[in-house]
Amino acid sequence: MLKIDSRFRAVLDLIVVFCLLTSGTFLVASGADTTSSRLQKEKDNVKSLAPNYREWLEIVTPIITETEKEVFLKLKSDRERDRFINMFWQIRDPDRDTAENEFYRDYLERVRFADQNFGVGSSRRGCLTERGYYYLLLGKPLERHIYATQSDLWPMELWFYKGEEQYGLPGYFYLIFYQPEGVGDYRLYYPGVEGPEKLVVPSLGRETMTRGKALEVIKRINAELAKAAMSYLPEDQSANLSSLSSQTIIAAIKSLPEKKFATAYARNYLSYKDLVEVDYSHNYISSSAVVKIFNQGGLNFVHWSLEPDRINFAENEGIYSAIYELTIRVEDKSGQTVLGRTEEVPLRLNRQQFEAHARQRLAFQDLFPLLPGDYKILYLLKNKTARDFTSYEAALSIPVESSASLLSPLLLYHSFSTVRDNHFKAFTFDGHEFLISARNEFSPAEKLSVYARLEKKFVLTAGLAVKLSLKNMDSASQSSFEKRFGRDIINDRGEIWCEPLDLSQFKPGYYQLEVSLLEGDMVRATQKDNLIILSTPALTAPWVYARVHQPPPSAEWMKMLASQHFLKGNYSEARKLLEDILARQPDEESLLLLAKTFYALGDYRQSLSLALPVYEKTRNREAGKVIALDYASLKDWKPALIYLEELLSEGTEVSVLNLAAEAHFNLGEKDKAVALLEKSLSLIPDQPEIKAKLDSWQAK
Repeated sequence: MLKIDSRFRAVLDLIVVFCLLTSGTFLVASGADTTSSRLQKEKDNVKSLAPNYREWLEIVTPIITETEKEVFLKLKSDRERDRFINMFWQIRDPDRDTAENEFYRDYLERVRFADQNFGVGSSRRGCLTERGYYYLLLGKPLERHIYATQSDLWPMELWFYKGEEQYGLPGYFYLIFYQPEGVGDYRLYYPGVEGPEKLVVPSLGRETMTRGKALEVIKRINAELAKAAMSYLPEDQSANLSSLSSQTIIAAIKSLPEKKFATAYARNYLSYKDLVEVDYSHNYISSSAVVKIFNQGGLNFVHWSLEPDRINFAENEGIYSAIYELTIRVEDKSGQTVLGRTEEVPLRLNRQQFEAHARQRLAFQDLFPLLPGDYKILYLLKNKTARDFTSYEAALSIPVESSASLLSPLLLYHSFSTVRDNHFKAFTFDGHEFLISARNEFSPAEKLSVYARLEKKFVLTAGLAVKLSLKNMDSASQSSFEKRFGRDIINDRGEIWCEPLDLSQFKPGYYQLEVSLLEGDMVRATQKDNLIILSTPALTAPWVYARVHQPPPSAEWMKMLASQHFLKGNYSEARKLLEDILARQPDEESLLLLAKTFYALGDYRQSLSLALPVYEKTRNREAGKVIALDYASLKDWKPALIYLEELLSEGTEVSVLNLAAEAHFNLGEKDKAVALLEKSLSLIPDQPEIKAKLDSWQAK
């Protein structure tokens, strides 16, 4: 370990403090309006909360993350807030297999203790004072010494903690809280900014109090307190100035919530809150996920893997089962859904299978084609057996072919197997199925294997080369490893198979892998990915649940793309794809989508000719709506009303009510039309156009 001379440390201390002060001034000068506006908006949002939610937010201030607080203040209803609070505590439960949430129990005990011991003489509850903040965040100290009756010291307390080293805290550290000038609330003492003289009561008969003299006064009372007054790190005692380690410790303490508590549930809550039933809402399970885009058969396929941290099965006579419901939603930049589907995933294992996979994570994997564009994708996976759920949300961008990268994303895989060419599934290419994990964690006993492919047609000249670099992101060194491969690792199909790396030669840690395609000295394309090399051997590869599909071009993929074109408003493109599908193999789903497409194109009679036989055969409600819309657009109100009344007999739907009202009004049946609009507005009051129409009709 490097040792720093005490004089150099003192100068460094002053430089950093100066930089903090000057940068703070700059930030205030350059961004005051924005910061002030944001803080004021946050205060206004807090004030608008009901008292019980304001109190909850105050109590959890020490442990709530910025993401959690931001999401909570965006919620619109008490139901949403209650569900969020349930999940907030559940995500912190150290053992979800027990009925009691031990973290919640212990935290409420901390609140009780802080209120009882830190609120005396304060205008605030004890848990809302500065001592309360650190007590709630860190818990009970190993030792707590109170100095309240010393004539030479302001009232103060010395706390001694054992730190959680995995979160950046030292093994042991001090904290001092004191009452400045002997009045008001206790506050935290900063050894690196303040000096021991701040802790000593000045005396009329005493000469000017210097840092050294103040330290002598404190040392006569308690040597350990004097050590803490110089540095919160017991082993770090400088001769003249306290070390910056104290500020580092305080910063690490304040950042604990961001390091300790997962916030994926909060980031995604605004998207999934309306899709999760109340009895699921407190059973959130963290997960890892990966999404990669590859061009196959001229289409852009999104390959994805979702790995929950835990899978809960129900066991019955040696059979382990769980029924999952998977929802995938893809939205474009405007918030328009371009792909949405929900499917059931049943899992059923015998005892031998269950025990064989008990130590592995389960990866749900699949793929789907997506048109070029910028999107947000949401995965919601609900365990209907154990009534828990997980979610994942990400942004993805699919470029048009002309601007796509020459090199595909990288696959860091644990192993691969050979499959039939028509065996089309996630992370399977040219007859090879790759076993990948969303976490990209590798055991030191493994070899790291890397696969990539050329995404465009490219002349494979003899001058081509591939460079692989592995950089340790935990180290100051620029590169841990670099190797150049020749043209021979690129096969005629444009696949790149890098020689496996023996990971035992690398230190455990966080790494970045970079693969570059070179032509001479020119870098033609580069792709990067991150990975973790573990410190001890472990089972890192998941077991996989993945569906098998027909390779492109198949009707399954063409229908999905046609639907995306339709939802994006590309009706002509949707029509071409659907007519091609129907020319090969007619099906009701494609016929109905084509009927909707013709309606959108304004060809109502052609739309009718397609929707009518679908409705007659299947009684599909969506087909009935299309027929009613077609007749209404043709101003043929009587047949439109026949279908609308049939739809209303099956179930009330506001859009159907409104169109039926339009039909009655155009047939001269004003009273029936008004009654239907009144019913519509009673169901959804916020319909300004319908309200205006109702007022107009009633005035006639």
